[in-house]
Parts: sequence; C-alpha cells; structure tokens
Amino acid sequence: MGPFRWPSIENDIALAREVAASRPEKPNDWDEIATRLSEHFSTDGKPVELKARGCRERMDRLLSKYKQEDAKSLKRSRTEEDYNELKQLLEDISTFRRDMMVLKDTEKEEKRNEAENGKRKAEMMRRAAMERRRETYDDNQDSIHSSEEESEDEELIKKMVRKDSKSNRPRLTKLTAMEMLANKYEKKAELKEKELEIRKMELELNTKKHESEVQERQRRLEVELEERRAMLGLVLSRSNMQH
Repeated sequence: MGPFRWPSIENDIALAREVAASRPEKPNDWDEIATRLSEHFSTDGKPVELKARGCRERMDRLLSKYKQEDAKSLKRSRTEEDYNELKQLLEDISTFRRDMMVLKDTEKEEKRNEAENGKRKAEMMRRAAMERRRETYDDNQDSIHSSEEESEDEELIKKMVRKDSKSNRPRLTKLTAMEMLANKYEKKAELKEKELEIRKMELELNTKKHESEVQERQRRLEVELEERRAMLGLVLSRSNMQH
C-alpha cells in the first residue's frame, strides 16, 4: 500500500477538523488522528492506512501555505465554502499553536524568575551569615585584645605608682590611674559602638536596596504575565465564538 496523497480538499478539511478538535501535542495524539482518518478515508475497494508522521507533516504544509497566503495551493475545490472552511480551521489551529508557545514561554519565564529569586534569597542569607560570623570573630578578637590590654594596663598602673612614689610630685594613687584607664575604655567602647551602628546601617541599606530591586522585577513580571494572559483569554474567547 503506497503513501496517501491527500487527493482533495475534503481530505485536508477532515484533517484540519481533527486537529482543531483534539489539538494534538504528543505522538499518541497524532496516532489517534491517523487511526480515525484511516477509517474515514477507507472504502470497500480501497483501504487507507495513514501514519501519524504523515498527518503531522501534511498539517505543517497546510499551515505553511496558509501563513504564506498561498490561496492557489489551498483552493483545490470548486466550492468557495470548502476553501473558506479550511482557511478558518487553519487560522484557528495557527492561533492556538501560537498561544501555546506564548504560554510555554511565560511558564519558562516564571520558573526562571523563581530560580533567580531563590538564588538571590540564598545569597542574602549567605551574606547575612558571613556578616554574623565576622561580627562574632571581631567580638572574639576584641575580647582577646581587651584581656591583653587589661594585663598591660595593670602592669602600667604598677609602674606608674612605683615611679611616682620615688619622685617629689603628689603621689599618683592606684585609684587615680585606674580612673584614667576607665576613661580610656569608655571612649574606646563608644567608638566601637559607633562602628557597629554604622555597619548595621550599611547592612540594612544593602538589604533594603536588594529587596526593592527584587520587588520591582517581580512587579514588572506580574504586569507582563497579566498582559499575556489577557491576550490569550481574548484569543481563545474569539476562537470559541467562531466555532
């Protein structure tokens, strides 16, 4: 049995009707179309056995001619009614395929943005963790330095008291020396507190800036998605009205 040649526009219309009704996407869908059309085209004296690939390729050629506005190739019938029906079916199929491509692109864009948002959140968490570790390390270092300085200051107090006891100046008591060092520590603590406040403000500003950028991207994406969905809904509504 040789390949089916699609001899008349009635065959093309039957194929277009099947495709418009079932909207095939998977190979099995085309197998079912081929089976149904084989039964429809077969006669007692001439059985027809269509393949899924043949039906799919024929539909692709019809759509190609429709997009190229090749009316002469499509119009193989004496009746204008058949030609108009085929043209309308091809328009519906072409519109549906285009809308499906837009929908798939939109879904891919959504997944890509979700992945990017996930990466941004992970990066923010990583930076926050690094900042906490750095602060902990700095605090530990300050504690070590403070312990060392305390030991050095105690030794310095002893030296100052011993040295002053040998001179004719009023005696420098240990309490006075400690007050001097306490003033030193107080100023150092104030400076450290200011440094921590500045670092905290910088971290908050960076976090707010990053969150603002993410929100703006999400807002633009939502607007774009709403526009695409509205367009798709309008097209599908128009297609249903035509049927």
